Amino acid sequence: MARAFAAASSRLRSLGSSGGLVGPRLPPLAAPPLQLAGGLAAAGVILDSTALPAGRRFAASCEAAPGDAGIPEVVTAFPKGLDLKKATVRLYQFESCPFCRKARGVLDYSQVPYEIVEVHPLSKAETKKIAADYKKVPVLEVHPAEGKAVQLRDSKTIVKAVLDADKGDSAPNSKVPMPSATASTGKMWPPKDFEGGSTEEQWTRWTDAVLVQCIVLNVYRNMKESAETFSYLLTHPSFPWFAARSAAWSGTAVMWAVARSRKKKYEIPDERQALYESLEHFASAVAAGEGAFFGGSKPGAVDFNVYGILRSTEGCQTERDFQDNCEKIMPWWNAMNKVVGPSQAANKDSVHRGN
Repeated sequence: MARAFAAASSRLRSLGSSGGLVGPRLPPLAAPPLQLAGGLAAAGVILDSTALPAGRRFAASCEAAPGDAGIPEVVTAFPKGLDLKKATVRLYQFESCPFCRKARGVLDYSQVPYEIVEVHPLSKAETKKIAADYKKVPVLEVHPAEGKAVQLRDSKTIVKAVLDADKGDSAPNSKVPMPSATASTGKMWPPKDFEGGSTEEQWTRWTDAVLVQCIVLNVYRNMKESAETFSYLLTHPSFPWFAARSAAWSGTAVMWAVARSRKKKYEIPDERQALYESLEHFASAVAAGEGAFFGGSKPGAVDFNVYGILRSTEGCQTERDFQDNCEKIMPWWNAMNKVVGPSQAANKDSVHRGN
C-alpha cells in the first residue's frame, strides 16, 4: 500500500505541476498513507461489513459494527411512539459515502426533515461530541419533541429503523432469485462464502460484497474520476481552504491506488463492464418479482441499499455512464427517484458534486 500511495502521490503532484488535474503544484500530503487510507477511504466506500462472512471483510472506513454506547444513547430501533417528523434529526456523513446515501434515501422517502452534518474525513471533529468512541459514518442523531435523544449507527440499522417507524419494510416475493456471480464478479461472490439466509439477506450481502466494490473500482478508476469524486470537499462551506484541499488531493491519490489494487485482487478486466453486469443482474431480480421494486409494490431495505450505493455516484462520470449504458436498470431507477422524491435536508444545497 505504501508503494502504491507513493506512486499515486508522485502522479498527483506531476499532474498538478503541469497544470493538469488540479492546477498548481500541490503541497506535501498532510498525513501518512495508512492514516489517509483509513480516514479518507473513498470518503467512505471501503467497509468492514457485518453482512460479509468472516475472513472476507474489507478494511474499515465508512462504517463498522457499533461500539459502546455514547451520548445520545445508541439504539438499533426508535423508541415506541417517536415521531421522526416532529424531531430534530441530524445525519453525520461523508458526501460520497454509499452507506450515508442509503440513510439519506430512506429519510427522504419517509419525508423526515433533517440536517446534513458533513464530517471531515481526516479529523472527524464533527462526531466527537456525540460519538467519541465511534469513528465511522453514518450516524443518525435524533432529538424527539419529548423524551431522550438517541443515535443510530450503521446504514442497515438506520434504514430498517426508519422504515419500521414509518411506512414499513417490504420483502421480495418467492419469485425473486438468489444473487449469483456474473462473468466479471466471480471473485467478489464465490458461492461457498455466501451460503444461507433469506433472499433478502442474500441480496443485502451482495450489495456490500459486489455492488459497493464495483463502485469503488469505477469512481476511482483513474486520477481524473477520482478527483471528480472528491471535488465536493472543495465546495464545502464549513471546511477551511487548506483542510479541504489537502483532504481532496490526498483522497484522490489514495483511492486511485486502492481501486487499482482492488481491480487486480478481483481480476476485473473492465470496471465499467463489471458494474453494468451487476446492475443488470439486480434489474433481472426485480423483474422476476413482477413489481416495480425489489420489495414488490413499494421499496424495501434492499432497494434502499442499492439506491444509496448508486446515488453516491451523483454528478460523476460513473453515474452518467450507467444511465446511458444500463437500460434494464432504468425503470427501477426512475421509480426509486420518483418515490424517494426531493431531499428533505434543510441544507441540501451546501455541497456541489462532480464537475
